[in-house]
Amino acid sequence: MLLDLLMKARSYRNFDPAVRYTDEDIKALINLCRFAPSSVNRQPIRFAYATKKEDCDRIFPYLGWAAKIKENKPPFPGNEPTAYILMCYDTNLTPNSPDADVGIYAQTIVLGAMEKGIGACMLGSIDKPALAELFTLPENIKPRLVIALGAPNEKIVLTEAKDGQTDYYRDEENTHYVPKLPLNEILLPGIK
Repeated sequence: MLLDLLMKARSYRNFDPAVRYTDEDIKALINLCRFAPSSVNRQPIRFAYATKKEDCDRIFPYLGWAAKIKENKPPFPGNEPTAYILMCYDTNLTPNSPDADVGIYAQTIVLGAMEKGIGACMLGSIDKPALAELFTLPENIKPRLVIALGAPNEKIVLTEAKDGQTDYYRDEENTHYVPKLPLNEILLPGIK
């Protein structure tokens, strides 16, 4: 059921290094995006990926993780992602990155990954020029978002947000807590 999948599809930041994925595993996730909606059906999003450990190690330094966590920041050493997908857009098709397409495609990949038991984390804090160079992207292909992937190696608990406080946090056992606003706080008044 979709709600169950959404409850499990969290921003995982620690992964089991023993579980690796093949190029075919990652291509299957990217393939899901072919069937997702796209603004004006332009389909300007392009994908690069990495599954080899040495390539993943080269990508890792160009990513910003867990901005709200100041101490004991994940991923913890030895728990780095075992695959990555770099989402880009083609400026020949659209001059600006379509936020709606990026969001739809990223969520499609994250849900598809979780359906297979693969944890994911969308990362917008990335060194775009460095990644463009690392992946040897042509000038018209611009990096937009990275999705880190791997077998989840942490506990994440959804909690009810209190007084509008939505900052995520970790306890002394490194359980990650994610407060979610109640339905009545996200609903606006109807038409009068």
